[in-house]
Amino acid sequence: MQSKPARGIQYEDVAQAADALLQDGLRPTIERIRQRIGRGSPNTVGPMLEQWFSGLGQRLGGAAHPPGQTDTPAAVLQAANALWATALQESLAQAQDACAAQRAALADEAAQLQEASTRLQAQELAWTERLRALEGALQKATEQWHESQQRGQLLQHTLAQREADIAQQRTALADSAQQCAGLQQRLDHMQAQAQQERAALEERWRSSERHWLEELDRARQEIKKTVLIAQDAIRKQQALQAELDATRAAHHALALEHANQTSALRQELASTQIQAAQAHTLLAQMQNAALQPASTATATARPHAISAARSIPLATRIPRRKLGKNR
Repeated sequence: MQSKPARGIQYEDVAQAADALLQDGLRPTIERIRQRIGRGSPNTVGPMLEQWFSGLGQRLGGAAHPPGQTDTPAAVLQAANALWATALQESLAQAQDACAAQRAALADEAAQLQEASTRLQAQELAWTERLRALEGALQKATEQWHESQQRGQLLQHTLAQREADIAQQRTALADSAQQCAGLQQRLDHMQAQAQQERAALEERWRSSERHWLEELDRARQEIKKTVLIAQDAIRKQQALQAELDATRAAHHALALEHANQTSALRQELASTQIQAAQAHTLLAQMQNAALQPASTATATARPHAISAARSIPLATRIPRRKLGKNR
């Protein structure tokens, strides 16, 4: 249920409180009016109390005499008005003092409230930080607890698996023990057979050793014969090698001589080719001269033919059969 908003102080409230104070024989003041009503600020009560004082004379005069009929002397009325004005001024001064004191108190309370608010804000921040730290620690502890639960479950599962493995290994160990017993029996039997076979093998080895020694002696004799034959073959090979080296040296000398002769013949052939070219040129000149008039050809061809024949070296006139013999 929502509470109704407080009604603001009205003039009727101030007037009723002032009348009640006046009936009690007390002078109405702002502070007494506020205490009687229980609420209202001096700034609100002061103007309303002043309005009550301004109408108080009319109310008192109207109650004693009807309107237009008054027996009160003018001097008494002036004194009464002066009294009310003085009372009003004192009430206003008291109201102002009360307002100043209340304002100072309110300023102190505001400063205290501000300081308290600052402290509360600092405490709130500290509590907030502490709450965050506690929440973080709680979350971390919760995560660790969950991790511990998971590790515990994993360890329980691992332990159960280990126990199952141990039981399986025990069963396998029992089976292995039975197999070992059977294998031991087979081993004993095989050792007995091995001893028998070893004795037989030793006898065969002794017989084979004698046979091998005899074969080794025969092989040594054959090796000696083979060594002698090899030494003889080496000597023959060395003699053949010496003969081959001499043959190679002679063949090398003949090849060198043949190369020298070939070089000389090539040089001679080159010279012969040059002379043949010269002779061919001379023949062409003689043919050209033969085509000219007889008198001119005879006069000019003979000196050229004679000089050309003289210029042909003696080596070009050697017959081909002689060159063939030299080859």
